[in-house]
Amino acid sequence: MNFYAFSGLLNGLAATASGLIVYAKNPRSSKHQAYALYCLAAAIWGYGFCAWQLASSHDLALFFVRLLMAGAIFLPAAYLWHVLTLLDDVESNRWIIRLGWGISFIYFCANFTSYFVADVHHVGNFLFWPKPGPFFHFYLLGFGLSTVYGTWLLYHGARGRTGPERSRFYLLTIGSVIAYAGGLTTFPLWYGVEIPPNGTILLTVYTSVVAYTLLRYRLMDLGTAVERGITGSLLLALVAFPAYPILLLGQSLYFGQINIAYSFVELSVLLILVLGASFLKREAKTLITKSLFKERYNRHETVVHFSKSLVSILELKDLTATIVESICPTLGLQWGVLYLRSSSSQDYRPVSSFGKSTNDLPVLYLHKTPTLLEMWRQGTFCFVINELELSTINSDSEAVIAQLAQIGTEVCLPLVNKTRLLGFCVFGPNTKSGGGYTTQDLDLLTTLSQEASVALDNALLYEELKRSQSLVRRTDRLRSLETMAGGLAHEIRNPLTSIKAFVDLAPERKDDEQFLVRFSKVVKEDVCRIERLTREILDYAKPMEPFLKEEDLNDIVESCLYTLRIRPSHELIIVETDLAHGLPNVFADRQQLKQVFLNLLFNAVEAMLPEGGVLTVRTRKIGSGLAQNWVQVDIQDTGKGINPEDIEHIFDPFFTTKHLSQEHEGTGLGLAIAHQIIQEHRGSIEVQSVKGGGATFLVNLPSSPAPTSVSPTQSVLPKPEHR
Repeated sequence: MNFYAFSGLLNGLAATASGLIVYAKNPRSSKHQAYALYCLAAAIWGYGFCAWQLASSHDLALFFVRLLMAGAIFLPAAYLWHVLTLLDDVESNRWIIRLGWGISFIYFCANFTSYFVADVHHVGNFLFWPKPGPFFHFYLLGFGLSTVYGTWLLYHGARGRTGPERSRFYLLTIGSVIAYAGGLTTFPLWYGVEIPPNGTILLTVYTSVVAYTLLRYRLMDLGTAVERGITGSLLLALVAFPAYPILLLGQSLYFGQINIAYSFVELSVLLILVLGASFLKREAKTLITKSLFKERYNRHETVVHFSKSLVSILELKDLTATIVESICPTLGLQWGVLYLRSSSSQDYRPVSSFGKSTNDLPVLYLHKTPTLLEMWRQGTFCFVINELELSTINSDSEAVIAQLAQIGTEVCLPLVNKTRLLGFCVFGPNTKSGGGYTTQDLDLLTTLSQEASVALDNALLYEELKRSQSLVRRTDRLRSLETMAGGLAHEIRNPLTSIKAFVDLAPERKDDEQFLVRFSKVVKEDVCRIERLTREILDYAKPMEPFLKEEDLNDIVESCLYTLRIRPSHELIIVETDLAHGLPNVFADRQQLKQVFLNLLFNAVEAMLPEGGVLTVRTRKIGSGLAQNWVQVDIQDTGKGINPEDIEHIFDPFFTTKHLSQEHEGTGLGLAIAHQIIQEHRGSIEVQSVKGGGATFLVNLPSSPAPTSVSPTQSVLPKPEHR
């Protein structure tokens, strides 16, 4: 097997393996489909190239040339489709893809005639090099244009991106140039220019790099993929390429000939050994470390496990408990206590413990010991209490050290982040080493303190954020008192006027039956209005912490629509629904959401009465690609709409545009309560309206529990779709 046959075989194997692995990983992805088809064409070309170089007769060589060209014919179209899927730009260039496939099929039909490959003849060192037919010239022109255009698309796509994404597409561009520059070396001999096709083997580099990127990084970390691809290529170049010719030479010397099947087996075994070398090295290293250096391996595993256990904890109480409960059992410590600085003063108090109760532990006032405080603030190593007692520390620190020694402390571990002493851990005797601490134990504690300090600082910031959010909500409620007081006075004054007038006039006109009947009805309506107003004020003022559980949003909407349909006053309304199938569940309080949707539905119906109209209710999934998906509920009516100047006040307490009667006149609290409920669900509610063209209310809710550290007004919230 000569070099050219070997290069064709290697290209075929690389393309086959890459295409199959990528396609099997995600068969429904257009990126994976396009790349698999590109690899199929490259594999046919590679295997045909190998077989052609090994052919011993004219007819067999001609057959294999036409076979390899069957793959090469489809390479330009497949390459363009592959590049456009990587750039997510298929739709705007679909006509180019269709044109490319159409021309490729024409060439394929002509391939097995003399119009594409006329014959094979002797050129340079090759006995059977192909002669081009008339169609081949047009194919070669199209091949060049497709290669240049596809590479330009990658380059242009890189320029349109920023940061690491730009570098990754630049690397793809370079890979494409290298691969096709090597592939184009096969064409000069077609026209009698004696340039050997030594660059054909470079096609393997591009297919392998893209395959690895799609599988491991999905074009999100191409730099790392290229780094590893180059490492693998160098390993192959330094080991496989020199070794394989030696194996072929040995086969020729021992057997007197080179057997293709046996050579293929040799190559496969060699590639498996080379490519699996890093895996074997890693597994062997782990096995040796676990067997011969067990203590070091256990320390490494401790750090990894400790980091993983802290990374997802933001609640301060849970985090402090996890820190001491993770360290003490792992190192065999008898007990441990975590002290944390009090938020209201400068003292340090025990907040969590393992193996010892915090009730009998002292409160430490480190602000009175500036020397010791400054020493611990450095946070670079552990402090052994015996050594602290013997060191030359100022007298103001002796009382603190004595308190720690009195409770049996052996080691103190400061928790410092950015020169701030957040707290510290104190530990008792080490039961594994007879009470004392080895140098390895102290080094491991120092490493763990760095992980714990960062996690603790994040948890403290999270606690501060929660307090700030609570303060903002409280401030917002206080600011609304002025508006509420004025609105409440106005809402109650009107019905009280009629009640007072009735009380004043009733003694004088007690015999006027018509007066009593008419006025008593008005008074009853006003009393009912005051009762309803009081109830809504209580609903608005009381805390609305929702009881969240997983709910089907479509089911909640359907139950609200059922309540709407059974009311006889709504017979003039046509209800249309468009509820999305497969909608993700939401974590919500069912009754509170029903209160919101019923309020919006009844408002929409009242806006269309007495003429009637169409009420449209839609649900959909939005916000794909964010940290979490969101769902949206649209409630649209064909009523009179809302004045532009009223829209910005629509969710203000006591703002209303309803003036039906004294009893049923809107209090202006319904939408304010709905807005408050949706905010407590970490969602948003907005309104779109044109005067005379109806109104649309859009309710956005997260489909999974939103992180409590994220305000519902932050920018991660998806914008509602506008129509």
